[in-house]
Amino acid sequence: MSTPNPPAVRAYLARVRTALADLPAAEVDEIVEDVRPHLLEIAEGLGDRATIEAMTEQLGSPESYAAEVRAAGDYPPPPAEGTEGAEKPTGSRRAGARLALWVLVLGVGALALVGFAVGREFDAELLGMLVLIVPALAAAGWYVWSRGTGPVAELPEVRRVRSGASRRAGSLAVHLRTMAPAWWVLCAVLMGLSALLLVIRSSTAILVLPLFVGIAALALWAGPRSRTDRRLLWASVPVSVFVFAVGSGMVGYLADSLEDSTSESPYQYTSNTAYDGEPGLYYGDEELENLYVFDADGKPLRDVYLYTEDGRPLTVPRYGCEESTQSRITQGRDNRFPRPHIEQGGYDDEGNYNGYNAYRPSCTESDEVPFTAAIPK
Repeated sequence: MSTPNPPAVRAYLARVRTALADLPAAEVDEIVEDVRPHLLEIAEGLGDRATIEAMTEQLGSPESYAAEVRAAGDYPPPPAEGTEGAEKPTGSRRAGARLALWVLVLGVGALALVGFAVGREFDAELLGMLVLIVPALAAAGWYVWSRGTGPVAELPEVRRVRSGASRRAGSLAVHLRTMAPAWWVLCAVLMGLSALLLVIRSSTAILVLPLFVGIAALALWAGPRSRTDRRLLWASVPVSVFVFAVGSGMVGYLADSLEDSTSESPYQYTSNTAYDGEPGLYYGDEELENLYVFDADGKPLRDVYLYTEDGRPLTVPRYGCEESTQSRITQGRDNRFPRPHIEQGGYDDEGNYNGYNAYRPSCTESDEVPFTAAIPK
């Protein structure tokens, strides 16, 4: 663009000025100068299609744009506000508005915790906590929907927060508006992906599939509309926070899964390995080659198969004797216990025991248990 202010930008700004005409002229000039660079950026992106209609399609009408800047900068409302916020709230309405506000704040915090836990653990049972959160948010949202956001905006705590924010936050808010459509689509996609991964991990998670579909639909419907209808913030804000929390938890879950897959064998039960690099069975720092199992009467059990708590076989090396060399060798891996007791050694020419360095090596296998067990009663 060769001109600093294209016609579409000038026309858009003129309507913004008109919508803010009740404010002091100096403040209106400050607002216009704050938002002008953003409008020029939008117009430059549109190129030859830069018309006020095209800008309205991306940013909303100049009047709604001005209303958002007004709200973000804590400027007083226009003289005629229609049905929303036109009358001062009574004591009962103020109590209801305060309850709706704090239900939103606390509900959003609880959703953040639940969403992160669901994404981190991929446990569908954690979603049961939504039974307490969602109805409260729905009731607060219904209150605001039927009475408007005016009573909430007039609450002292809301006015203090808004007055503490910089008026230039209005330009940031309108910048974020251009990202909103993509964000709501991303919310729906993340909910679908989360539901799919939950169902893959646990078939019972299919019971919560309608919940995720409902959240995705709510994001697509309420999200874009909440920029002009503030009553829908009681739907769009919880959805945004929940989706962001689930996504953050998923990042941690996938990072841990990637680390586990690259650092451990899929059949490794501890960080210790046997001499051949395969998983070993350890008690503290001591590698175990055999296990003996007894019943309540102290009788040893034969052919016992050991499994972990999630059904994986506890496979460790099995040793035996090589007949030709009379040496101990590995005969594979399995989870059947007890194994034969291996006795290996030899004697020199004088008949003295010489252990593993024997001149005449020997290796024998015995199925006898080399000890007796006293089972506590």
